[in-house]
Amino acid sequence: MILQALTAYYEALRERGEVEVPGWSPAKVSFALYLREDGSLERVVSLKTEQPDGKKTALLPQSILLPCAPSGRTSTSVKPAFLWDKTEYLLGLDTDGKPCPTYFQGSKALHHALLSDIDTPAARSITAFFRTWDPEKALEHPALAEQWEEILSGGNLIFRCAEGYVHEDPAIRAAWDRYYSQLGDGPEMVCLVTGEKEPIARLHPSIKGVINGKTTGTSLVSFNARAYESYGCVEAQGRNAPTGRYAAFAYTTALNYLLAHKRFPMGDTTVVFWARNGEEAYSDFYSSLFNQTYEEKDVREMVR
Repeated sequence: MILQALTAYYEALRERGEVEVPGWSPAKVSFALYLREDGSLERVVSLKTEQPDGKKTALLPQSILLPCAPSGRTSTSVKPAFLWDKTEYLLGLDTDGKPCPTYFQGSKALHHALLSDIDTPAARSITAFFRTWDPEKALEHPALAEQWEEILSGGNLIFRCAEGYVHEDPAIRAAWDRYYSQLGDGPEMVCLVTGEKEPIARLHPSIKGVINGKTTGTSLVSFNARAYESYGCVEAQGRNAPTGRYAAFAYTTALNYLLAHKRFPMGDTTVVFWARNGEEAYSDFYSSLFNQTYEEKDVREMVR
């Protein structure tokens, strides 16, 4: 029932515009690659802004809503993001400045597949960039020369052209939405959350903000050993608890929202809370029970 409840909460939040739609999620971005229409790199601009960092402020990456990151990426897998990524994928350089053409070629193939039929200045700029950029000569480019160490420090990059950020181009956004809606990395089964028959998610998005959890995120639903597998579901991840891609996105988005806004620690346990309709008053009241700040008038307002 917990996945159904989180999915319903996601839908309540989405109606109020408080969470992203499927296929899009916030990402921390440090730099923008400004492209000319011929695909050449004009300059690299920092997107870091002064933000609270504990008791001080610091220059930190901006959070921007972008096509969602690929799940299950490892140090040996090649899984590019669309329109943004690390330098390995967009510039073909690792954090030491060494060429890594395999990652660049993976990103090039993805962008060519999605944008080759899109006839807008932004789409033409990106496809031209991937067609002409040479990772072997990247560090010689004047746009990288002055700040290449900072650019290669591990932050994410996005594209921008004369018309603005490329992820804001309507035709490009539509191309991504079509692509995302057709993705399916698992067999077609009945989703245990929605009851619909659809391709199930092999890997679910990560959950972040759990006490003692991994910094890269943890999983609410996972089976990583033969002892946990049953009924012959040993050939593909996700089949033990078949969850459609929409539900996997919805419940993890809702839970990540709660972990960012509606949580408190209880020893080594992370507690989150919410109301079915998503109204803030109910969750605020529950929160107040733990700090004894609620008043009778607050309760009366809710039950009118």
